[in-house]
Amino acid sequence: MKKVLLAGATGHLGRHIFRVLKQQGYEVRVLARNLKKAQSLFPDPEELVLADATKSLELEGCCSGVDVVVSAVGKNLSLRHTGSGSFHDINYVANLHLLQEAEKAGVKQFIYVSAFGAGQFPQLAYFKAHADFEKALQHSSLTHTILKPVALFSMLEEMAIMARKGRIGQLGQGNKLVNPIYDGDLANIAISCIGKPSQTLELGGPATYTRQELAQLVCEAASYSGRVTEIPFDYVETLLPFVRLLSRNLYDKLAFMAAVSKVNCIAPALGQFSLETYFELEPQLSS
Repeated sequence: MKKVLLAGATGHLGRHIFRVLKQQGYEVRVLARNLKKAQSLFPDPEELVLADATKSLELEGCCSGVDVVVSAVGKNLSLRHTGSGSFHDINYVANLHLLQEAEKAGVKQFIYVSAFGAGQFPQLAYFKAHADFEKALQHSSLTHTILKPVALFSMLEEMAIMARKGRIGQLGQGNKLVNPIYDGDLANIAISCIGKPSQTLELGGPATYTRQELAQLVCEAASYSGRVTEIPFDYVETLLPFVRLLSRNLYDKLAFMAAVSKVNCIAPALGQFSLETYFELEPQLSS
């Protein structure tokens, strides 16, 4: 039986990955910062390491005896999430510390969840952090798997919350295309890569939507029949310099959202789960 260290297990994607690992009989050591969230995992992991991965000293020995590291560590993109730490700190530095520990412990493989288009927007903190860690991983001594989802279904929960409050909007005309992938599909693909040679996979879902169509689907799921406000790009770009003065974290998130809303984001359709089924199975979208 392979022993896996899962970092980021308490996030939405991480919980899916944890569930698949347990279902497939892996021995799982969870790395987490928050004890309460870690204790909410079911079934219980075989081992739990409480540590902040941005602090290298706290990680010492965390990979001892581990065959594979799977990292879903990343800063939350939600505008409602006000946690400290930049994309550089969490998406790059934390993962780099984990990689260094994995190399010291003789781990065989490192599976990392990155982002589609990470190398195309070097000026954006979100993408730069992912791209920088991808390079570090590729130059390491470990067999590596880099997974690059175009977008996750769970990210639509932010839109659903706004819809229920009657304040849902979209950047621009919403005519650009995207094919998001279900978090559970990504989890299954990630675990299927264990033991395989180094590879990079871009991942999308089975259906492609305009961003306007996505907003309409979310509104239906959230039982909202009102208007979806169109927010002009010029308006956002005028505000961004002022936002940056007030909050660099908020600026980085808004800059990311504005940039990806201007382009088509379509990855190979490796996911199988439909958005419509997801909305039926995720009650928080309509509650």
